[in-house]
Amino acid sequence: MIRFPVVVMGAVAAVIGVSAPAPASTPAPFDGAWMSCETYRGAEICSYKLLAQRGNRLCGVQRHFATNAYYEQRLVGTVTGGVAQIDKICGDPGSETDSYCPGRAPQDAAKVGWAPSKERLFQCRGRLFSASSDAPPSCRGVTRDMGIPRVRSLGGQGPQPEDRTWLAACAAGRE
Repeated sequence: MIRFPVVVMGAVAAVIGVSAPAPASTPAPFDGAWMSCETYRGAEICSYKLLAQRGNRLCGVQRHFATNAYYEQRLVGTVTGGVAQIDKICGDPGSETDSYCPGRAPQDAAKVGWAPSKERLFQCRGRLFSASSDAPPSCRGVTRDMGIPRVRSLGGQGPQPEDRTWLAACAAGRE
């Protein structure tokens, strides 16, 4: 069973606890919280991306569930023409990255710091999608229940305070 929270636009400032900038003439399409939840072995499992877009700069923290564990990462990207290219990523090593974020790595970590990423984010029908191929992102074949919906709040699922602090600093150009 998949459960999707209420979809609302532009709530990242409230979610990370910073003042929202004055409204811009062009909306920041990736700015906000995105989350989907499902039931796995009787427990609710939620994955999210909390993104802060300022102009063409994109910063984010994300969590996803795979192989019976949660993986959390930080990311920095560039938005061009409705597509966000993730330029660099760090966090729990897994399918997204092999490099821990500085200050969060165990002492015996093989790699610490930012790693390049080929992931791109795009939207179709108001939902967030990820692609890692070189093909242009396409909404062909996308149905209403695919992708990750924008949400008003991540509730108790949201990032730790240190990730919220990092996200606010990154959005201000200081990652």
